[in-house]
Amino acid sequence: MLGIFLAIKNFVYALLSVVVALPIAATMCLPGDPDTPVMINAEAENPYINEYLDPDVSAHRSGAGVVPQNTLMAFQTVLEQSDTLGVDTFEFDVQLTKDGELIILHNLTYDETSNAVEQFGRKSVYASSLTYEEAYNTLNLGENFTADGETYPYRGLRGEDIPDNLRVAKCEDVIDYIEANSNGKKYRYIIEIKSMAVDGMKAADKLYQVITQRNLTDRVIWASSNEGVSIYMEHKYPDMPRSARTTEALQFYVYARMNWNLDDLGVSYVALQIPYGSSAAGGLINTGTKELINYAHKYDIAVQYWTINDEEEAKTLIENGADCIMSDYPEMVFEAVKSCK
Repeated sequence: MLGIFLAIKNFVYALLSVVVALPIAATMCLPGDPDTPVMINAEAENPYINEYLDPDVSAHRSGAGVVPQNTLMAFQTVLEQSDTLGVDTFEFDVQLTKDGELIILHNLTYDETSNAVEQFGRKSVYASSLTYEEAYNTLNLGENFTADGETYPYRGLRGEDIPDNLRVAKCEDVIDYIEANSNGKKYRYIIEIKSMAVDGMKAADKLYQVITQRNLTDRVIWASSNEGVSIYMEHKYPDMPRSARTTEALQFYVYARMNWNLDDLGVSYVALQIPYGSSAAGGLINTGTKELINYAHKYDIAVQYWTINDEEEAKTLIENGADCIMSDYPEMVFEAVKSCK
């Protein structure tokens, strides 16, 4: 009940902030001034604020544009091609299975990425409706993957023909694989809990255990788009770095546009993970200006962008001081970083 109450309270506060300031802020949803200097925050205490022109390259869903998303194959590919992909941060999503295992999956159901509808004879095969063994033994998570929109290289694989690296993977197994095959590089992780309500809270408990047992607290930012789950995470595990939830990001945007004192909100998140371009209110809001990034850095908050699959957008964000760029095509972002340098 506490989580629900806090979620409603925070949502109302955020909504009031937006409603009060929107008439003024609407006149400021303009491209940033190109002459605005980037604030080089050399004294930042936040380790996720990176040096100018050197943002983290993040494989969104571990490289969804070039390999089946959120599969062990995706993580293996990023590690094996580290020289060309240049990934610093793995971004992926976790959910609870019916028997309480923490698996890697973005959508709430297996429908879009696997053969689940065929296998179980129904739509909406939720992650929480199957045990880990049921999902692992029957689902091919490469079923609907295509890099060119025409060919499906892993479609039709069933039973023993499904390679292990295209089966449902546990979060702890993937993290252990990365750590064991990192060649000494200390990768960072952005992990979003997709399970909702009570399942989301249980997933948070499980994920916290996985992270702390491996001493990875200083390399993980966790998040949840579910307001109640995010508030639960914040209050139960204040030692875990987290990103701003949706209402907090709305508040931040208004405060940044109005240049109000963000300390008045007493924020506890270390990063904004926000969209840019057409993904940001259909392109009506410019979230990638130097002014906004400078404002965040002033308050020791890192700014991380998703999902940037356009080279020019990537270059703009790099030049404006972004700290991390998540992309389905990490190699493109890596090349953009080198170009900007």
